[in-house]
Amino acid sequence: MTKEFCFTVDVDRDVNECVPGRRDAVSLRCSGARYTSSEAGTNILLDILDEIGIKATFFAEARTLENINFEAGNNEVAMHGLDHEDMTGKVSGVHITDGELHEIMNTSMSIIKERTGKVPKGFRAPYMRTDARIMNTLKKNGIVYDSSVYADVSKTMYPYDTGNGVIEIPIPVARDGNGKKIFGYLWPMHEGLRKPEDYIKMANCVEDGVFVIATHSWHMTESREGIMDAERIRKNADSVKEIITSVLDSGFRAVRMTDVADAYAGM
Repeated sequence: MTKEFCFTVDVDRDVNECVPGRRDAVSLRCSGARYTSSEAGTNILLDILDEIGIKATFFAEARTLENINFEAGNNEVAMHGLDHEDMTGKVSGVHITDGELHEIMNTSMSIIKERTGKVPKGFRAPYMRTDARIMNTLKKNGIVYDSSVYADVSKTMYPYDTGNGVIEIPIPVARDGNGKKIFGYLWPMHEGLRKPEDYIKMANCVEDGVFVIATHSWHMTESREGIMDAERIRKNADSVKEIITSVLDSGFRAVRMTDVADAYAGM
């Protein structure tokens, strides 16, 4: 059995929100986009990863990548849209044509390559909203894996082929002791609604395969209520470290998503 752990970060504009009638996302409490919390949070997370000694995958919204100081090092940088678009248009109500979708992905990939020196291999849809059309576009643009789907946590959490040559690496979802859903995203913890042990318990359910945890860069220093004070930022960072170290201590090996995709390709 192989227990692998992917820690992932969505690097996007601060507290992003989808606005009906608008293609690009805005930041909460702002008419446009801002990036200061995202930059600060990204660098906090990079320090945590360096301290623990593991590599992670950063799903970068390309526009944010252009506006923050970010040195990925040996961490992977994958794609997360250009302006955090609602690519399906389900909430924004804005239809993105095939040509526009290709342009978004092409521009995003070019920016990531320019900033990191590497062509991204992976994709996570903004808001986790995707469909067959988007998946087909990924393959045409050379993307080899996706992580925009939730899957029920089980003893075995295996990536799988979506049917068009793209490997899906899902984020887990489970039920806690009170029967409430808990997702692999740390959003509720950053908002003070969950504790690290909730996610650690979920990881302990997995005996083989790949366990994924996801967070947002800005959520390390800002909640929906506002900018966190220094003490809350410190506690926030400590909680993330507790989750990562506990998962590793339970027998998981930390890997980047690109490493998982390479291992499962053709299986």
